[in-house]
Amino acid sequence: MAICYTRLLCQRNLGLTSLRCLYTSNPISVSATNSLCATTRVCETHDERNLRLKRPLSPHLTIYQPQLTSMLSITHRATGIALSSYAIIFGFSALLLPGGVPCLIESIQALCLPGPILFVGKALVAFPATFHYFNGIRHLIWDLGKCLTIKEVYTTGYIVMALGAITAVALAAL
Repeated sequence: MAICYTRLLCQRNLGLTSLRCLYTSNPISVSATNSLCATTRVCETHDERNLRLKRPLSPHLTIYQPQLTSMLSITHRATGIALSSYAIIFGFSALLLPGGVPCLIESIQALCLPGPILFVGKALVAFPATFHYFNGIRHLIWDLGKCLTIKEVYTTGYIVMALGAITAVALAAL
């Protein structure tokens, strides 16, 4: 897509101010009494048009009360991002550190941190993996067409939270 935009810029010899028209709404003609303004094309975004027409902004997130289902969905996405970050960090540490991940573990042990701080740190590192795992199983059960009533959805949500926390604590205790 970037190549197509670059080709379009080169073919039409557009300036950087005209680049905005490529990713916003279609350019519209501005009608005015001046003949020079009549031929001018203006790029107007969706938000600019709504402001010009004095349309109200829809209150999408501010009117809803947080629910267990929405919070678990957001948490599932956040734990997926955290797990991806772990993979990137550990991958680069294996490449860039002279001793790899064992050297990283030895350097953390060399800090001589108190036991409770290490326990909390390990639990915070383990929780995204355990929660994402159990919530993934929950989604697989939903894909089978089971546990889809509101009561079952909330029950399985509480079970996933409890299992994720208990398993993270158990892994941190190892």
